[in-house]
Amino acid sequence: MYLKIISFFVFFIISSCSAQTSSNLYQSLEKDYPESKYLSAVGEGDTRKDAEKNAMGKLALIFESKIDMSQTLNEHYSEFSDAEGSSLTYESTTKKRTNVSSNQKLLNVKYGKHSVDEVGNNYIVAYINRRETAAIYDEKIENLNSSILSLEANADNANSKIKKYAALNRASKLMNENLSLMQQQTIISPYNPDFSDKVAAYNSIYRKKGEAANSITFVVSDSSEDIKNSLSSIITSKGFKIAANGDFLISSSLKYEEVDLGRKEIFYNWFMNIELTDSNNEIIFNFDKSGREGGMSESAVYSRAKYSANKALTKEFIIGFEKYLDSLLGMDFRNGG
Repeated sequence: MYLKIISFFVFFIISSCSAQTSSNLYQSLEKDYPESKYLSAVGEGDTRKDAEKNAMGKLALIFESKIDMSQTLNEHYSEFSDAEGSSLTYESTTKKRTNVSSNQKLLNVKYGKHSVDEVGNNYIVAYINRRETAAIYDEKIENLNSSILSLEANADNANSKIKKYAALNRASKLMNENLSLMQQQTIISPYNPDFSDKVAAYNSIYRKKGEAANSITFVVSDSSEDIKNSLSSIITSKGFKIAANGDFLISSSLKYEEVDLGRKEIFYNWFMNIELTDSNNEIIFNFDKSGREGGMSESAVYSRAKYSANKALTKEFIIGFEKYLDSLLGMDFRNGG
């Protein structure tokens, strides 16, 4: 009996200390990680890994965020009164943790204090050291900026319109990445950095890219009517022109083939091919895609197959085309250097 009492007492002390530590993570956050030196957040989860993900997501909320409220959140306020006055407390419990996601990719995130409360919930601090991380961002921003300026110079010296566009297109991707880093740096750095010169230079490169695209004309010929509209929309959305005569010829085909799978439904295989030919009549880019759709009627299957082909075209053609554009650049430029 004595042993049981001792065991219970030890368990009670451990549980109380654990719960107190979890609460203290929130209460001592500013003291342990002052805002002048750190960006920090406390994450919660059923496991340490879950708590780390939650803390990272909350940290990203400082920059931009999207919260998937797929959780069940029970919260209530309670007012307690006694002879000395009253107090208002807030409590919340989650049956399923909030999935906090963000488009931000943060550098140099570290994890600090960790605790577990009496019911097994994990708590952990994610933090960014402002001064230390600002130096990392400065270096990365300058390296990317050097690559961007090199690509601009490469475009200025290009011997063809498509190579000029390829260099500026690659530069625009790096600029988007660098602008995101700059935005983060203005929040992280304690030095109030000024990126106005870089932003002005990038706006000039964006304009050059638009002008380069507008100088290139595509001819959409011998194309399947089932995908012609999608193909034309993709081309013009990138700033290129479509005309009866031009720099590149695009031809496409979309074929359907009924296949017997021994089932009552009707099935069609579809095959799509798109070829890009230059002024020398050489095929410089080829895109192939295929799929299968089924349904209870021929018209339904045809509609589904047509829809799937157009969806694949819209989603994947530009990815393949941009890989071709990157292939026109040197290896250093393709890798962003």
